[in-house]
This record gives sequence, C-alpha cells and structure tokens, in this order.
Amino acid sequence: MSITRLKIAIPGALLLLLLTLAACGGSASTHTPTPAPRLSPAPDRGMQLLAQANQKLNRAQTLHALIDISIAGPAVKGTITSEIWNHAPAKNRTDVLQSSIAQLSSGTITVSDGEHIWQYDPQKNVVYSGQINNTGAGTPTTGANTRDESQMIFNLVRSVFTHSNAALVSSSANINGHAAYDIAITSPAQSGGSNTGNFNYSGDVYLDKTTNLPLRVALNVQGLGQITLDLLTLSLNQPLDQSLFIFTPPPGVKVLPFPTENSPTGALSLAQAQQQAGYHLLSIPAAQTAYQLQSVDALGAPGNQIFALNYLYQPGNSKFTISEGKALANLPASGQQVSLRGTSGTLSTAGGVTTLSWTENGVGIQVAASLSNNQLIALANLLA
Repeated sequence: MSITRLKIAIPGALLLLLLTLAACGGSASTHTPTPAPRLSPAPDRGMQLLAQANQKLNRAQTLHALIDISIAGPAVKGTITSEIWNHAPAKNRTDVLQSSIAQLSSGTITVSDGEHIWQYDPQKNVVYSGQINNTGAGTPTTGANTRDESQMIFNLVRSVFTHSNAALVSSSANINGHAAYDIAITSPAQSGGSNTGNFNYSGDVYLDKTTNLPLRVALNVQGLGQITLDLLTLSLNQPLDQSLFIFTPPPGVKVLPFPTENSPTGALSLAQAQQQAGYHLLSIPAAQTAYQLQSVDALGAPGNQIFALNYLYQPGNSKFTISEGKALANLPASGQQVSLRGTSGTLSTAGGVTTLSWTENGVGIQVAASLSNNQLIALANLLA
C-alpha cells in the first residue's frame, strides 16, 4: 500500500483541460491566404502545477511526512497527527502521535514490510497481524478488515493530484510562513455535472512555490465532509532506516489475526457487519425493492467501528449512505430539530448533502443523501 503506487479509484472522466485558443489572422490579398498553423492548446497554469506535483509524488521512491488531519463530517469528527513513512513498492509505516477521533487512538502503529502487516492498538493492548496478498493490480491486500485511517485519508487526499480539474487562484498565498500557490480543484464528476461518482469534491491545494510540493489540501467531500490535511514536513527520496518496516509486538500484548471478510467481493455483508458490531444494524427491509444495498464498509478498529451501509435508490439512480455506530451516539449537532422514530433528530446541510442524525438504543445513526428533508425523514422511518 505504498503511497507511490496506490491509486484511489475515482469514477468520472479524465482530467478536463482548460484550453487557450490562438486567434489566427492574415493580411489582405487577392489570393486565398494560407491558413495559419493550428497551435496546440495549453493547459491552465493550475493544471500544470498540479501535474508537476503529482509527477514528483509518483516518482518518489521514499516518502516521509508529518501530517495534521482535520475531519468534520457526518460519520467522523476530530483531528489526527501522524507520521508516515513509505518505501516503494510496498513498505509503509504510520505512527499516530495524537488523535481526538474515537475510532483511532493515539499510539496506534501500522507497519507493512510488503509481505506482512501489523496494527498495534494500545487501547485494547492487542496487535492484529495478517499476510499481504499481491493482487497484481498494484494494490496489496490482506483480505482482512485492516484499517489505517491516516494512510487511507492521505491516499484519498493525494489522489486529487491525479484526477482533479484545477485552476490557479493566487500566486501569493501563505501557508505557515511558506509562499504558496492556491489552486482551486473540483472532481471530474462534479465539474461535468454528474452526480453518479462515489468521490465528488471541491476545495483548494496549496503548493510550496520553491519545491512545488503540497503544504495543505482542503477538501469538501460529498458524504464525508470537510477534510483538511496540513503537511508539517514532507521529504521525498531520502534514505529510510529499513528497521522502520519491521514490527515486534510489545511484551505481554496479545497477537490476533485481522477479522476476515468472507464475501466474494471482499466487502462485508450485512450479516457479517452485524456479527462484528454485536448489535442490530438498522437497514431498509428487502420488501422495499426500490432500494438496493450496494456494499457495507467498516471504519475503525474492531470493537469500536462505524458501519456504513451504501444504498442505490433505483428510480432516481441516486446513492446515499446510512452510518451507524456507538461512537456516533449523542454527538453534539447543530441544525433543524425534527421528530422521528419516537425520538428527535437533527437535519444539517453541507456541500449539497443533507444529513439526518439521531441516537437509538445507544447507537448513533446518520443518513447522508442529496434528498429533501421530508424524503430523509421518510427514509429513516423505513429502517427496521
């Protein structure tokens, strides 16, 4: 899962280049003028800068970064400070130095040597261990429920360098004392007017004017919320101590295999998710045939997970997510108060997505969709 190799799959068109057309002219003459040669269109300066940064990141054999991540979304809220090391093609390490997110405790360490992966959870005093299978597609997998949130978010944010539409906003930005370019970015699906992609976003990338490497990436991601990644330090192609990618469990710590995911697609089934959760997960009854459960994802360490049920509403071909977990229970929320299911909930809107949140039987539930308030409440009342 090297940062120099891993690619996040983002539906949508290829990068949309902003074209500059050259005007052609000719002098007056009695004969037909020879057409001026057609000039190749030039991409926007923002696209050029983003492509240059992407090339540096992709070609790096090693990467070492200290990052601050801030997340404000319907399923996860908080901050993480992590140190990340990557060595191509498949070695990586993440140390969580500080975390205010319940799903990821401070002191969590995830290490991969390219063949094995370990994840140390200091809260549970356990190390999860698994074998990595090389799929041949450039992304090693374990076939297990491994979660390295810092790497996942870092990879997600870094993917915007490959897939975004971009336009230079300012050449005089300042990030933590560094002169920077401010580049506005949007996802291809968003700029193309489509809402069928799974990763629609808009935001800004700030590039150091000296190194052309990222200093900050601020994104509003549909369904996830606001994600801001500050790169406090970032170095490429520097020698890394190979002992970083060797992990020995601390004395007295229990070593367990990662929980396996046995469905054919590698995703959790609803039954598997409920078994992991240890409590009933609300879902749309099968009799409601207009709603099709596409997948179930689990975020967080085993025993403290948030489960995301991803649905397709067929008549409108629209997608929405139901997130459930004890970590979401009784979270402070601002917005419109509504009554539903014998309790009260909160409606809030950000980035064109409305989220309905409430707590039921000690479990926090959030439904995020591009639907009206009444449609969301009706949808929540369908859950069983």
